[in-house]
Amino acid sequence: MQTQRAEIYARCSAEIDGNPHAVGAEAIFDQALTNGLAAIVSAQWGEKAVMNKYGRVKSATELLTVVEGKAEKEGSEIYVIPDPEPASERDPGDSPWPWAEDSDLPDLDTRINVAVLREGIKGTQAVRHGRGEGGLAREHIDALLALDDHESLRSLMTEHADRAWDSARDEDLHSRARAAALLRRIGDEAAARRAEEAAELHTPYHPKHNPEGLALDDCPVCGYTAFSADCGDELGMGIGVGQCLVCHYERSWDTANDEARSLYFKVRWADD
Repeated sequence: MQTQRAEIYARCSAEIDGNPHAVGAEAIFDQALTNGLAAIVSAQWGEKAVMNKYGRVKSATELLTVVEGKAEKEGSEIYVIPDPEPASERDPGDSPWPWAEDSDLPDLDTRINVAVLREGIKGTQAVRHGRGEGGLAREHIDALLALDDHESLRSLMTEHADRAWDSARDEDLHSRARAAALLRRIGDEAAARRAEEAAELHTPYHPKHNPEGLALDDCPVCGYTAFSADCGDELGMGIGVGQCLVCHYERSWDTANDEARSLYFKVRWADD
């Protein structure tokens, strides 16, 4: 159940963070907040604190009341749940990363702005119940995102990475489809002629004038050595970011880096 709550919190929070004015944003906010608070309250004070007298999960408003009653208050609006493993208290020798001591990192205390979240809930009610327009503001969303510091959640980074990967994959598939359609339209002779001209159109590597350039590479769509890269991937695996001069297939920065990471791990596994 806790994993499901964290996943729903992450999906809904990422959605509303990226598109706060989307239709139904108020309902998405409520889903994210309820699941996020339920995960936190259950992890901190047990599942019994999450349930009401009827055996159902409490509303977001009721869960905020639990937080107010059990968490440490900081100032007039913030309630704090301390990091169970604060970096500031760890032995420097315990760090698994020799280049960065844990003591240099901030503690991941969870700061719950109860007042702002209550305002956010209030702002969702009118539109959800047919009494007017929505009233969500950026500060409400930021307070929602801040819940992710709690150890029961910490799922937003993965959600954003998954969304970026899905977007890059869809973009690449679309680019491949457009390139294949172009090849069918121009025919083999025109494609071969373009391939012959590719070397003249390509700007190769030059230490002064084009230091990030790469040599022409084989295109994954048409197969011609006509892929002209403006630069390479961030790992230096030779995966170019650019366009094929024959079929106009475009490889984005995200796609190049994803292919580079796959190639990197393939090489490492082969070494092992």
